[in-house]
Order: sequence, then C-alpha cells, then structure tokens
Amino acid sequence: MLGPVRESYRTGRSIEWARVHRLAEFVYFDHSIHVAKGVGCSTCHGRVDQMQAVYQKGSLLMEWCLECHRQPEKFVRPREDIFNMTYELSSAEQLDKGKELVTDYHIRKLIECSTCHR
Repeated sequence: MLGPVRESYRTGRSIEWARVHRLAEFVYFDHSIHVAKGVGCSTCHGRVDQMQAVYQKGSLLMEWCLECHRQPEKFVRPREDIFNMTYELSSAEQLDKGKELVTDYHIRKLIECSTCHR
C-alpha cells in the first residue's frame, strides 16, 4: 500500500489522488470557513489516521450537514485542535465548550437553502 508513497518520494512526482468525498454538483462547500469556525477534520472525514484506506464516513446528504448547522455547539472545537484526530470531550463537556466557541467564533446557524445551494 505504501508503494505509491515511496515512488512519489523517490521520483519527486506528486501522488495522483483519488477523490473519496463527492458532493452533488449543485452544492457549494468551502473547507476554509468550516476550519475557521472550528470544525475539525475528523468531524466530517472520520479518523483517517486509523483507516487502512480512506473511505467516506458521512453520507454528505443534506440532513447530515443540517445536523451540524442546526446545533454547531455539538461539533465545534478549539481552532488549535482542528487537525487533532484524537480530540474528544464528553457530551456535557462538548456542549459547554461548544456553546462558548459558538459565541467566540461568531458561528451562525445557517440553515437557509442558499447557504449551500447557489
């Protein structure tokens, strides 16, 4: 499985990536705003550090996205922990910290259609 990585290192050529997460063409998504607002990589992508081969963790269907948009306090984390795959709090701790971060990061509960459908 590491053959492509070794070949890339040896030759200096980039690894050809295979897209894993696909959204419908009519959906707008911007990673940067989610990262800026404290949504960690593993929140959507899962524990890729523990995957033999990367796979799509979430459905990426509208209801899946709306779950977070309706209650961001259940999902946000400190910005310094965005890339921390092991970040985990108890439900009560997450709600307390999440409410604080929603205020600090000026997170709005964007559930209007035009947020994602442009």
